[in-house]
Amino acid sequence: MFRSLYSGVSGLAANITALDVIGNNIANSNTIGFKAGRVTFSEMLTQTLRAASRPVSGGLGGTNPQQVGLGTQVASIDTYFGQGNFQTTGMKTDLAIQGSGFFVLSDGVENIYTRAGTFGLDAASYLVDPATGLKVQGVMADENGVVMPGPFGDIFIDPGMVVPAEASTNLQMVGNLDSDSDAAETILTSLSFLAAATGGDLLTTMSGQGGGSLGLNAGDVIVLSGRVGGTDLIPSGVDSTFTVGAGTTYQDVVAWINNLVTGQGHNLNFAIQSDGSLQVTNNAGQAVDGLSLSSAGHAVFNQNFLWPSSIASGTSATTADGPAEYGALRAYAEAGDALASLYSSSGASLGLDLSSGSTTIDINGSVGGDSVPPATMTVTAATTLDDLMREIQYALSINSNPVVVNEQGQIVVRGEVGTASALGEISVTEPGNDAAMIESAFNFNQTQQASDQQTFSLATTAYDSLGGEHTITVSFEKVAGLNEWIWTASADGGEEILSGGSGRIRFGSDGTVSSFTYDDGAGALTFRPQPTGDEGADLVVLDLDYGEIGGLTGLTQFAGRGTLHAIADGFQAGHLVDFAIDQSGMITGYFSNDTLRDIAQIGLAQFSNPEGLMREANNTYRLSGNSGEAMNIFADEGNNVAMVAGALEASNVDLALEFTRLVVAQRAFQANARVVSTGDEIMQELVNLIR
Repeated sequence: MFRSLYSGVSGLAANITALDVIGNNIANSNTIGFKAGRVTFSEMLTQTLRAASRPVSGGLGGTNPQQVGLGTQVASIDTYFGQGNFQTTGMKTDLAIQGSGFFVLSDGVENIYTRAGTFGLDAASYLVDPATGLKVQGVMADENGVVMPGPFGDIFIDPGMVVPAEASTNLQMVGNLDSDSDAAETILTSLSFLAAATGGDLLTTMSGQGGGSLGLNAGDVIVLSGRVGGTDLIPSGVDSTFTVGAGTTYQDVVAWINNLVTGQGHNLNFAIQSDGSLQVTNNAGQAVDGLSLSSAGHAVFNQNFLWPSSIASGTSATTADGPAEYGALRAYAEAGDALASLYSSSGASLGLDLSSGSTTIDINGSVGGDSVPPATMTVTAATTLDDLMREIQYALSINSNPVVVNEQGQIVVRGEVGTASALGEISVTEPGNDAAMIESAFNFNQTQQASDQQTFSLATTAYDSLGGEHTITVSFEKVAGLNEWIWTASADGGEEILSGGSGRIRFGSDGTVSSFTYDDGAGALTFRPQPTGDEGADLVVLDLDYGEIGGLTGLTQFAGRGTLHAIADGFQAGHLVDFAIDQSGMITGYFSNDTLRDIAQIGLAQFSNPEGLMREANNTYRLSGNSGEAMNIFADEGNNVAMVAGALEASNVDLALEFTRLVVAQRAFQANARVVSTGDEIMQELVNLIR
């Protein structure tokens, strides 16, 4: 009876403690960094009424002990360090820890620990917990922005922090140098000139009397037809066809015709005339009718190989005597052809007047936009196309490139390179001869425009040891005909380039750099930032970084324009503008010279038994005898710990669980109260027994 009374009292006390812990959890459900507590119970004491007995061999079995418990007690009040959710705040000094660990705070004497990262800067620019004034601990970077391992200390973010100027040491060059950057000359090409065809001319390149290609190609078939004395020139069953080859000449066709007709016993003879026509002499004793050569689908050829409808015996006729007065075939002119015997591309005679034995023609044109003095040339029957081309070359002051005629009978004029030597329109006229066709025949078309040697350049700002700015320009000029460029470095101020100011860069056939050299053998560009004798910054030595030999990481040379870029390291002095904190806790400063530099790194602490820490006010913890010593670490070092800036860790209290525990504790308290009241009633009955 009395045991149950005391057991009920112990249950009341234990569950009151549980209610206290639950109430504290619920009260701190919105406390940043709060970790929920948990109460566990254990049986207090046990009274043994009868001990256990062992079984007797061959007799009674064993008996269990008889024991009565004497109540409960609080076994432990544990802290649950599970991860809380993150709340985004946007404040750069608010920090949350993802993973295990604690922020380390100091009052100058000892360290305490917290999961609540509500930090800010105080009036002295220390990173602190504004609620307590405790200073956040970590490691400061040295003057070069390097954080070295060492003991934790206060984090100070100096608003007047200055990054000293740093002299440039490297100038990186990136981009493409156009491989088609050689200076170019003007190229003017005339229409084709024609001459009377000869036996050696290729049939596939010949033209008709009225101009226009015969249109024959290798593989085309020519057919000979006609009648002698009213019967077929070539009897049925005899092959009267000829297949054109790539090298078939006019004479090859004539030889085939003579062999064919002679083989049939006809006394006919075919011969090429000086005007390019094909003459037949009829000694067959009978008239020849409907004589022609034809090729299917080639109207110009067919039109130019027609003879008169009837050729009497003992007479001769040419293809030019045919019904349409065609047949004087043309071939592309050559340099040795007489100028007076040439024809225009339309087949018309140039019409030069040599009635007096000679005539004169004028050659006009312009060079570099200025008209050249007219050149007058005397033309006789012996004057060749080559003579005229030399006069054109002299008239236009062309020294490097002879004027030539190509395989299509076109006169090709190539001027000197560069726009200063650009050729304008060329005209060839015969003064006083209105009927001459020479002017229209010499109609030149520009097939290439003159251009100057292209120069490319890149520029960037380099810095001296005092932060002075210097604009450095590197220009590139291509060596004509080679995959090589001459580069020259210059500065736009009073700088004095001491060495390494020029050189050459060569490229392979694949467009990659094959070599980069300095004219003076230097390995870098060196300049004096200020005039000689002035006190100032040190000499600046710049390594010109063109990329890798055989690589595409820097300068290249391909056809087509490409933008060139240059980037030099170094910077001016700058003052602190802002800072940010990354996931490793590194505080990085942003400076007015667009540079970044690490200022400090926020430290963390881990414990072998964090549940053994002593709770303190303001969401803080202290070491205890069972927590273990603090192990200083940094986040994001392979330990699955990271910091999240601009966020705070919310309480990990689970309200649904806490309310469930609250109900359980309440019911347990009520039940224990019932045990006490029941024991009281039984004691009352005992008292009443003596009445």
